[in-house]
Amino acid sequence: MAVEAGTIIKHGWMFMVANVVNRAAGLLLLPLYAKVLSPAEFGVYALISVVGDIVAVMLMIGMINAFTVVYFEHPDDRGRSRVVSTTMIGLWAASLALLAVALPAGWGASDLLFGGSDQGPIIAYAFAGIAFSAVFELALAYYRVHKRSGTCLLISVGKAVGLIGLNLSFLLVMDLGVTGIFLANAITFVGLGIALTVAILGANGVGFSFGILKRVTVLGLPFMPQTMLDMGNQFAMRYLVNLLMGVAAVGVLSFGLRLATMLYMFLTASFLQIWSVSRIEAQDNTAGRGQSEFVFYLFVVLLSAAALGMALTAPEVLWLIASSEYDTVLPCMPLLVLAYVVHGVRMHAEVGLVKTKKVGVLPAISLGGLAIGTLIMAVTLGPLGLMGGAIGVLGRELVMLGATEVLCRRLSPNEPPLSALRVTGILAPAAIAYLAGLALFGFEVNPTFAAAKVGLTMLFAVAALFGPSFGKADRTMLFRMTARFLRRPQAA
Repeated sequence: MAVEAGTIIKHGWMFMVANVVNRAAGLLLLPLYAKVLSPAEFGVYALISVVGDIVAVMLMIGMINAFTVVYFEHPDDRGRSRVVSTTMIGLWAASLALLAVALPAGWGASDLLFGGSDQGPIIAYAFAGIAFSAVFELALAYYRVHKRSGTCLLISVGKAVGLIGLNLSFLLVMDLGVTGIFLANAITFVGLGIALTVAILGANGVGFSFGILKRVTVLGLPFMPQTMLDMGNQFAMRYLVNLLMGVAAVGVLSFGLRLATMLYMFLTASFLQIWSVSRIEAQDNTAGRGQSEFVFYLFVVLLSAAALGMALTAPEVLWLIASSEYDTVLPCMPLLVLAYVVHGVRMHAEVGLVKTKKVGVLPAISLGGLAIGTLIMAVTLGPLGLMGGAIGVLGRELVMLGATEVLCRRLSPNEPPLSALRVTGILAPAAIAYLAGLALFGFEVNPTFAAAKVGLTMLFAVAALFGPSFGKADRTMLFRMTARFLRRPQAA
């Protein structure tokens, strides 16, 4: 009965480890950035990063999102190999085009953001890294559809080692500051992009089909405006904060967002890599869909526990990795981590729309979220400061969750709906646990308090698993899968 759910969890665990390693450089380097860079310099880094994210969306035009769907549309190995090589060649063409305009585009972006062209070369380095990181992400998508979690882990180790080594050299030894960060990214992704391309085309051959490229592009294009608008929200938030509060405030709020984003990078993204593929593969298999739903709500418990732990221990984390200049973000952390929990819950309906190829509505949802989030921040940043930015981030995610779920139920009625009662049964005890922790410990840094916060987080997880969101059959399945998972060695 639990075979499908066990498969999702087994590979999901390996992909989670691979994704943690893949993102480990960002986690391990964050203390370095927070110690070496002032809030103003971190603000420059954050603004350039979000511009790079927007360019990455334009570059990939949804290819990586569409790749999995088109890949499984071809039942034979020959057709699937053609999908792989065609998508890789198409993405390389777009990446080389970006490299050709990197420097002039960098000057233009520098004028827009900073009122001068001084940051142009730094932004050009960022664009070079973006060009080859797109190839890197497509390679990971290729290995994920083959469920080669061990290979993904090995590639991620290579990326982490390259980024960490180069960042340490450029920031600590050569004192290159923000320039060193983006130069390290560019060098690492150029090397990995070329090596992975050679390996994948060697395994699949060098074939090309305009028909397949058109299919991938047509299916992927709706993802482009959607993701572009998602990135636009990040840009609008930082730009508004820069206008109303200054670049140092951008650095502080971006630092808090960077911490909260780890929930997505390490948990949500890892979970979706295998869960979305399994859900698409399952099609109308009733048993498989039921187990997939169970695994989703189990994921919500894990995500909520991680968010609760991050919110409770934020004072200790900042004390360890950042200077006191960043402490003003502490009151914002509960709202920022809750926003990323809501984002993870929203993926339930979004994957349903992707599965049924109703992705054309996603840009409209993102546009609504951008409008609401920007409006909230414009109104609240003045009187509430950084807290207004956090409220805007959470408001945007709540609007998008509601809109995505409503449209999924309307356009994809055969997809299982999100259970508001089950989600509430998980989030309510998390909120109670946080309020209790805040009342007991406040923002004081104390080793005893830190241990108590960890215990409070574990208590929440137990309460959620034995609460109304999970029945006896769910818990029985969980215990069986856990026992099977512990007994069997993990295959790569």
